[in-house]
Amino acid sequence: MTSATAAPRRMPARILLTNDDGIDGEGLAVLEQIARELAPEVWVVAPSRDSSGGSTALTIRRPLRVHELGPRRYRVDGTPADCVAVALSYLMPDSKPDLVLSGINRGANLAEEVIYSGTVGAATTAQLMGIPAIALSQTFRDPAFIPWDTPRTLAPGMLRRLIQAGWPADVTLSLNFPDCAADEIRGARLTRQGRGMIGGIRIESTVDHHGDTDLWLRFDRAGLDRTEDCDIQALRDRHVSVTPLGVDRSWAGDRAPLAALAQGLIDR
Repeated sequence: MTSATAAPRRMPARILLTNDDGIDGEGLAVLEQIARELAPEVWVVAPSRDSSGGSTALTIRRPLRVHELGPRRYRVDGTPADCVAVALSYLMPDSKPDLVLSGINRGANLAEEVIYSGTVGAATTAQLMGIPAIALSQTFRDPAFIPWDTPRTLAPGMLRRLIQAGWPADVTLSLNFPDCAADEIRGARLTRQGRGMIGGIRIESTVDHHGDTDLWLRFDRAGLDRTEDCDIQALRDRHVSVTPLGVDRSWAGDRAPLAALAQGLIDR
């Protein structure tokens, strides 16, 4: 895709919603409220169950099942990326959305977490299929008090401005909301991915009532990035982070030593 503007610079007539927390996710319900302020037609196509950590995974070794729950509302027994593919290529082939919104994720998607995020993965899949997409995530410390009213209050205006301004066609936008009330937000900030959210992956084991061992993956934190232009610091400063993401994962450092190494890998 080129760097031409992706967003139509007009309010969408049709929005597709998905997430990775599953069709019953509270954040998805909040996002649906937001979307209905922006477009007259809203579709919801989301995973049947929590698919956190699914990244851009696609189901290619078994068939997918789609279940209609109501008008323009479906659940798919697949990944978040599957949901986008099913929606765009099967459920909405002749009436594609003007915009895809993914979220609102229950928890942040910052720094290295972006690599694993099903919320971001779904939005990235939409962008790859030619539809402008935004991922939204809500940070929290206490799971009993997730400030859903913060995106509910701020996101409609933010999304209107983003849609009207447009952004490059090869960019997926990721918005992260701080863990505070809407009236405590100090602004929005363009950011890059920070570092330090994932310092390692460890395994915790438990034994269930059958005596079987269950293994749970847990992330260890490293030294968190504190530079002002990164997503982690923006949330610390009570700013909504706005991170433009691409699909090119080529390393941007000094490539000359690696180029010389590559040339010498095969004797000729």
